[in-house]
Formats: sequence, structure tokens, C-alpha cells
Amino acid sequence: MKEPDRKRKVANAYNAFSGTNTEIFGVLNIGGVHWVAYHIDVRAQTRRLFDPQQGTASYNELEAAVKEVGEPLLSLNSELIYYKFTSCLQEDNDNCGLWCLELTLDRTPWNKVLYELVPYLRLRYLGMCTSYIEEQRGGR
Repeated sequence: MKEPDRKRKVANAYNAFSGTNTEIFGVLNIGGVHWVAYHIDVRAQTRRLFDPQQGTASYNELEAAVKEVGEPLLSLNSELIYYKFTSCLQEDNDNCGLWCLELTLDRTPWNKVLYELVPYLRLRYLGMCTSYIEEQRGGR
């Protein structure tokens, strides 16, 4: 299987790109060490890209990945319009995944006070993950 085809299969494993979804959120790991995110509004045909470190190379890689893998899975008649989410600049080197989750899934507006909540946010997402694992195991 070709690399883009394999990636599309993984990306659509849970029907994220189903025609019934009006919004799609995704989080990608770039280079094995950095997390970035995207949000697609299917009705408005727009895509927001988010890199907590605001790196040009990361934005370029994220946009290329979404165009190569995500766009072919969408049944749109025109190209998506891309926007960069730039109101947040990560001030540390180890919470990019946390910011991607918090700002895209919870739609939390960016505020520096969020740095004070890092321990709580980590526990919250850990709880969500363990609950999901238990649910998949059938409570065993």
C-alpha cells in the first residue's frame, strides 16, 4: 500500500471524514517530538491550523499533510481555505500536545492563565484516556 493511501486509511479509521460530519478535528505528531492540530469546518470550507510554537516549517508540514491525506477524504467541490491560529504561543517545550487538545477539543480561548492549569489539564486528559481504555475493554 502506498504511503498516502495508508495514511488516509488510518485518518479515516473512525469515519472522521464522513459526509455527515460538519466539523473535523485532528492532531498530528510532526517529527516524533511535536504536536500540531487542525480543525475543518466542512460547511464553511475552511481549515484552521494550529502550531503551539508558531513555526513556519511546522505549519507548512501540517498544511501539506492535510492536503495530501485529509482533503481527498472530503467530498467537497472546491479547495479549502486555510487559516493559521496564531493567538497562542507556547512558552515551554513540553506541552504542545496538551495545548492542541485543549484549544481544539474544548475550544478554550487562549489565555496565559492556562499555564497555571497544566497539572489539572494533564490529569483531565489522563482520566479521559483511561476511561476510554476501560470502555474498550468492556470494563474488565
